[in-house]
Formats: sequence, structure tokens, C-alpha cells
Amino acid sequence: FFFAYRRSSDTSNMGKNISKEKMEEYKKTIKGKFDEKEIKHMYKLFHKAAPTGKMGKKEFKKYIEDLAIFKKVDSQESYDQLFRGYDRDADGTITFKEYLEYHLGIVFSEPDELFDIVFSMYDADGNGYITRDELIEVVTNSTRWMGDCDVESKDVQDLIQAEVDKIVIFADVNKDGQISKEELYAAYEKHPEILEKLKNLA
Repeated sequence: FFFAYRRSSDTSNMGKNISKEKMEEYKKTIKGKFDEKEIKHMYKLFHKAAPTGKMGKKEFKKYIEDLAIFKKVDSQESYDQLFRGYDRDADGTITFKEYLEYHLGIVFSEPDELFDIVFSMYDADGNGYITRDELIEVVTNSTRWMGDCDVESKDVQDLIQAEVDKIVIFADVNKDGQISKEELYAAYEKHPEILEKLKNLA
């Protein structure tokens, strides 16, 4: 699973000027988990990629590629599943507040934020359900980006499908072939580790 924020000991000259009011708003958003220097660092990273304060898919693609996290990338890759994780209101752009919320969920596994992020990443068509095909697509993409396995290999495909089948069997309570938000949340309440598993597979 990808996350863009990296803790760094070098926090000098980080970030543009943030008003006191905005800083307090950002602190409230991240529930005190990041300090002011870290917020300024993320602010700088975000606004370098999105000078207007809103990051669309084109800016997001460049942002991801500039971080050089993934070993195997295609020039045509759009990183849609990652974009969905950041774009909390699904309006097609990422604000700095959404950027903070993403890192709060991913870095600290804050349950409310992490649940919404994970569900959005897997729910490709945004219809409120996660299908087996959507699970396979997300896990296949992330496996390909990491570059350690050949996703065209039958052995790797079989492993991905087996992992997805375990998730579906566990979370699809009414056995209709898809996982609703309610079903995933019920599974999470019984076994909180399922969110971490889905996070790490995405």
C-alpha cells in the first residue's frame, strides 16, 4: 500500500506560510497526530504538486511519479485507486484537508479515516459495493507497481485470486457476490485487522 508522507528529521524551511487559524484547523483535522513542522512539510509537498490548492488526476499522477516509490510504472498509469483513497468527497480533486485525512488514516490507522479510504480504493465504480473483480483489480495493480512479482504469471494470479476469495468469503455475509459498507464494517468490528490487510494489499 502506498502513502506519500515520509517522516523526516530535516524539517528546516519546510512549507509556505500557514495562517494561525488554518494551522489550528489542520491540527484538528489530524487529531494532533502530526506536529506543526510535519504539517508544514506536507503543505509544501502538496502545494508543489498543486499550486492552486486542488490536485486533479493529472497533478496527482505527476506527484506519485515524482516520489519514485514504485519500481514498475507505465506511462499510461493513472493510479485511480490511490486517487480515490485521497479524494474523500469523490469530486475529482484532492484538497489539502483530504491529503491530511489520507495520511492520518494510513500512517496512524485511525479507524474512521482508514475505513473510508480503504472502501473508496476498492469501490472502483463508486456504487457502494466492492466486487470480487474490483478486489482483484486493485490487488493486481498494487502488486504490479511494487515490481517484485510478474502479475502475468499464472502462479501470481492464482495467489491474488486466492487472497481475494478469502476476503469475499469472510466479509460477504449475504453471499450476493459483493461487499457492502455495512458488511465490511461488521467484519471490521469483529476482526479489526481486516482493514490493515486490505490497506496492505491495495
